[in-house]
Amino acid sequence: MDILETNHINTTTQFTFLTGGTGSVENILVLDDRYQWVSSGLASDATFAVFSIAFSETVTIDRIALKGINWKTYFPSYNNGSTKFVLENGTTITSVSNSESSQYFKVTSINCTSVSFTISETIVADQEKALGYMYLGRALSTFGGRTPSAQKYRPIYRNKKVIHELSDGSYRSQVFDRKLGCDIQLDFVTTTVRDELKDIFDSYSDVVFAPFGTTTGWDGIIFPAIWANDFEFFEVTDNNAAGGHSGSIKFLETKP
Repeated sequence: MDILETNHINTTTQFTFLTGGTGSVENILVLDDRYQWVSSGLASDATFAVFSIAFSETVTIDRIALKGINWKTYFPSYNNGSTKFVLENGTTITSVSNSESSQYFKVTSINCTSVSFTISETIVADQEKALGYMYLGRALSTFGGRTPSAQKYRPIYRNKKVIHELSDGSYRSQVFDRKLGCDIQLDFVTTTVRDELKDIFDSYSDVVFAPFGTTTGWDGIIFPAIWANDFEFFEVTDNNAAGGHSGSIKFLETKP
């Protein structure tokens, strides 16, 4: 489970397309996979889509998330395409061979001024290249590698809706949108992790929450969030204070 800083991608003007077209680039900033950036005139596996994201200053990146992609073969790099990312396990990413619609990469922390993607083949051959959402940033906490028990992690989709009672006594639902949220409770948290979480709480800043991110089989759950409840992790789990701390976090989705 990762608590991340806010996305370094926050405006369409950061994107430069060498090939591919910019007509729907604003959809990359939207979490809903129904809205995508789709290339134009590149519906061939022999034709590359190439684009980059530039930052106004040097930023630190150790997480890359991609949602709603149809990319089979692609190559990510940074600093104008000159340098390759390295996964946390030490594997250099030379080319990604993929069959997933969402992927989450944990890479060795780097400082960079731009990130680039070169996409060739699509999962279904000879389609326009598509991307629903992208995150570039770094982890603020991984809970020390801990995950809560199934009973103490409650993710939820909340519909924003109005229920109308009709004249005949039946009902109609008008759904405007849906938002993610979750409740997390942990016991036996180390003092180091407690202090890490306290720094996040004290920042009064939005974060991004990404549970169970992986390059294969990822469910694509990632969302910008506020820490909505109080800080509880000064509570000790057991009579032996050295055993660790207990507390909970309520994350509620905010606007990207």
